[in-house]
Amino acid sequence: MAKERLIDSWYGLSLKKKLYVLMVSVTMFMAVAILLNIKVSYVFIDDVRQLMDDNLSSYEFQESLGVETDAFADLVRDWSTENEQRFLAASRTALETMSKLPYNYSKIGEDRYAITWNIRNGYEEYQKQRDKTIALKGSGQGYIAELYKTYQMQSYLKTYANRLTKVVLDEGNDYYQRRVQMLQQMPYILTVISFLSLGILFFLLRTMMGSIVSIVLKLVEVTSGIEKNNFSVPDVSWKGQDEIGQLVSSFNKMKHGMRDYLLTLEEKRVIEDQLHQKELEQVNLEQRFSMAQLQLVKSQLNPHFLFNTLNMIARMTQMEEAPISEEMLVALSNLLRYSLRTTEAFAPLNQELKIVEDYIYIQKKRFGDRIRWTVDCQIQPEEVEVPVFLLQPLVENAVIHGISDKESGGHIDIRILKEGDILKITVADDGIGMNEEKLQQLRSASRQNESNLGIGLGNINRRIAAYYEHGEVRIDSQEGVGTVVTMIFGNRKQ
Repeated sequence: MAKERLIDSWYGLSLKKKLYVLMVSVTMFMAVAILLNIKVSYVFIDDVRQLMDDNLSSYEFQESLGVETDAFADLVRDWSTENEQRFLAASRTALETMSKLPYNYSKIGEDRYAITWNIRNGYEEYQKQRDKTIALKGSGQGYIAELYKTYQMQSYLKTYANRLTKVVLDEGNDYYQRRVQMLQQMPYILTVISFLSLGILFFLLRTMMGSIVSIVLKLVEVTSGIEKNNFSVPDVSWKGQDEIGQLVSSFNKMKHGMRDYLLTLEEKRVIEDQLHQKELEQVNLEQRFSMAQLQLVKSQLNPHFLFNTLNMIARMTQMEEAPISEEMLVALSNLLRYSLRTTEAFAPLNQELKIVEDYIYIQKKRFGDRIRWTVDCQIQPEEVEVPVFLLQPLVENAVIHGISDKESGGHIDIRILKEGDILKITVADDGIGMNEEKLQQLRSASRQNESNLGIGLGNINRRIAAYYEHGEVRIDSQEGVGTVVTMIFGNRKQ
């Protein structure tokens, strides 16, 4: 029962108090040895002093680091002048104690040199992160992330400070072990006291260091499993409520959080793959639908236009023997031939312009000088491909809905230019235009790809949206002024 109570009391101590116990035990052992044998004390005095100085320097740094982190925590909770002054004083003390840590490789050895190097470099990075967090003063974008990063660096420094103290104590123990045989030559009482002190020291070291080493090895084992995505290993356990216990608890939480995060990522990846597949299927359906709409447009040339043209040709044939009728028949045959024989989704821009020219020629024979048109093409049209029947439906809309009902007729202006990878085609007329209500209805239908855009404009809008990146059709109109349809599209979708 007494042993169990002693063990429970030991586990209830913080690391700092355990270090105190260990340091006191070592100090008592050395003091008794000095009092019993001056000669032995004289031999060991320099080495012991050096060990104690190292113990003190590492302990002072550990203490000052703890004071600084406490002051920092108080400062971020309350940005008062008093807390700021206390924090500045604590940070200066921590920096001074760190500078006193031995840093001579030949004297302190590889392990202590590596730990001290990590402390110095880590403290330098911690200063930058700490000052960056303080500069935010509890607000600003990313403050919480920067604050937790500072806490992580503090934990990192505390861990290495503890390791430094442990290494210093272990070196003292090694020094003692190397001189046990010399101590055995002392008087009997000195031998008894020495073995008694050694037993106490060994018990403390085994209880404290053995458990710490075992828990570190367990953490390494679990970490190796996590590296291989094995989260089924049992949680690490620690009986005490000290800093090691807090570290173990945080590690277990991190393991569970990482496992849940990876599972969430995998589920997200599966869902994204499914969504991507559905998007590809949707794009394919849209493209097939656009092709069907195109074939529908090509098979549904305005019957009134065909009948009016044929009737006019018949009348003019009676009046003239050849030229005009022949030209109109050629223009009409070009339109029909382009409509019926074109099976590709894209055609050179110069062919589209030629079809528009034939169409305008026929309409001019119908409306005379009431229809005027110009083309401003700032690119080489034979080098650019556009969706087939892109321009003729818009020109037809301009004639039928814009100019035909205007007594004085009107002008159709086609402009084509390219800015980088973006092709911009504008078809404008100065016809009767449309009121604001009808314009907004057309714009809304264009954004939602609704069917009330009409066969021609609706089909063009859907094809541009399906075939091109950043493709869009803009409609602007003012009643009594005219209408402008602008088509903008970049590179084709892959």
